[in-house]
Amino acid sequence: MKEKKTASSKSDYIFRYKLNEIGDQREERFCTSRSELLKNQIENILNMVILCNGSTELKIDGFKLLNDRDYIQKLFDSPETFNSKINEPDTLFPSLALHKKETEGYDPEGERGDASQYSLQHLKNAAFYEPTIEYIKRQLDSILRLIDLEYKGEVVSVDGFRLKDLSQWVEESCCDPADMLGYLATRCNCNCVFCYNKGYPSSLALVSPSRFPKEEFEEIKTRLRYFSPKRGTNLFTSLGACKEPFIHPYFKEVLEGIRKRTDRLIRVATNGSTLTKETIDFLSRYKPLHLDVALHSSSTVLRQRLMGDKNPEIAINSLPLLRKAGIVFDIVIVPWPLITEEEMLEDMEKTIAYANENSVRLIQISLPGYTKYFSNKELFKHDLTWKAITEKIRDVRSKYEAPIVIRPAVYEENLFLDPKNKAEVIGIVKGSPAAYSGLEMGDLITKIGSNLIRNRPQARGLLSILQRSEINTVIIEVLRNGENKELSLDLKSFIYPYSKGADTHLGIVFMGTGLKTGYLESLREIIRNKKAKRVLLLTSVLIRPLLEQNLRESPFFGDEDLHIDIGVPSNAFFGGNICMGDLLVVQDYIDYIKDYIKSNDIYPDLVVIPSSPFNLNGWGRDLTGRVYLDIERETGIPTEILGCNTIYD
Repeated sequence: MKEKKTASSKSDYIFRYKLNEIGDQREERFCTSRSELLKNQIENILNMVILCNGSTELKIDGFKLLNDRDYIQKLFDSPETFNSKINEPDTLFPSLALHKKETEGYDPEGERGDASQYSLQHLKNAAFYEPTIEYIKRQLDSILRLIDLEYKGEVVSVDGFRLKDLSQWVEESCCDPADMLGYLATRCNCNCVFCYNKGYPSSLALVSPSRFPKEEFEEIKTRLRYFSPKRGTNLFTSLGACKEPFIHPYFKEVLEGIRKRTDRLIRVATNGSTLTKETIDFLSRYKPLHLDVALHSSSTVLRQRLMGDKNPEIAINSLPLLRKAGIVFDIVIVPWPLITEEEMLEDMEKTIAYANENSVRLIQISLPGYTKYFSNKELFKHDLTWKAITEKIRDVRSKYEAPIVIRPAVYEENLFLDPKNKAEVIGIVKGSPAAYSGLEMGDLITKIGSNLIRNRPQARGLLSILQRSEINTVIIEVLRNGENKELSLDLKSFIYPYSKGADTHLGIVFMGTGLKTGYLESLREIIRNKKAKRVLLLTSVLIRPLLEQNLRESPFFGDEDLHIDIGVPSNAFFGGNICMGDLLVVQDYIDYIKDYIKSNDIYPDLVVIPSSPFNLNGWGRDLTGRVYLDIERETGIPTEILGCNTIYD
């Protein structure tokens, strides 16, 4: 077909997507009639929107044709369609050597040339971040099963489509500079024994096409043209699984391009294997920067064994170089039981001590986890290992100036604190306003300015506002050893390694995010609007104790006729020792609700699910790309989403 000119720049990267071959039924239900075409279209639309009548949301499960109003056509009656799609054979992490079919005709050093030189984008990724692309694909597939396209009287065969004017695909965005570097993180030069990428099932939506570095660079250059922090707009996201950005041959050019577009802090996760003096000198020209260095061990022998790092001394020796260059950094340690528990804990403390000597901003201890795709056998006693690590951190935390946090933080809180959600200080960033104020580990914040503090989320929220403000000083009150003390924080007094861009609470470190009591007000409104009396509220095993405490203390649920059951679906999709609510998928919820009804012989009036497992893309889709609306469609129980922030700690 003759190509028409579009408003896109001639140098824009071409985003290409494949259509199904006629007769290929692996992904879509085969379209055999005009009514089937309409059904497909309505279902595709209802996976992106919720219809409304005034302000009332409408849940649709069928439609009538205007020429046959006696018959209701059912929607969403074939769940196996989705299952066949997600079980389709796929390789999530292909070799760096591209398949021959993908590289034929591609000249990595050539000019733009024909569009076929650019790889096809991954539709699973498109469906996750920008489902309108999947919608277009499905509509074209359905239409082309019923018609042929022509050009000048001749039938034209098409096997794909491309986006036209990229300015039409710009959306509101926080414009995080780290996202731009994320498009470089497609490869890794280490082979960590605990790498989460090894435990990813192929049905996850966080996938990207396998391409040459030059093609990836061409896409990033286009994305940078539409990257506008001033306007808060950017091209739609298509990030895949994150690996190591600094080994990409074009990372210097991309970093320079990002800095030309924004002076905001750039935060980058790295395994540290490339952090030589030369690299750090280069990075120092683009401050403010913040590096999250996955150090894991300060022992060359153990780092090599844990990470497969051929030159472990580079990352280990980078810490004093980063300090000298004034680049703020955190370190990450995953204590993995590759050795005995005693040796593991001893090495963890040695690594903490080494990082502390080199003015690390914060030390993150990530409790070890794995999925069933990583191992179908138990690798270690989950509770015993997590408890041993946590007890060790609580034992050594006061020995070091650098704050030490555990992820997930709520595990430590559940194990050792009652009541929970307190605004207790567990660490203070060196060189921060909090450090200069005389604040101490173990202080309980009771007042900030004129505001009485009742819980941790409230304290964090106020401190974040102060951090962004132009206020010079603030008075806080703390409870220390049973005595009230008043401290003055000079917000303009700070030095390295404190960072206004990376720190959000004036250098005060808490035991995680906590649970906002405001969520319960939203829950009450949902229940009232639905006039529900028996509610099934779903959460995770980690959040449940905190949620139960908040419900007991809340004044919002005094109705004697109201019954709220708190349910905990298992992370069956990921399996292993995964227990995070944010990693639950739609099928986990469906299975739990069906089992709940069967076991209790009770049908709840309403199911309420936190939004956090569906927050990553903004379209209400889980990590497989499945929309949360399928939960109600398959269980028949009214299901509502309780808006809440993702808990990253």
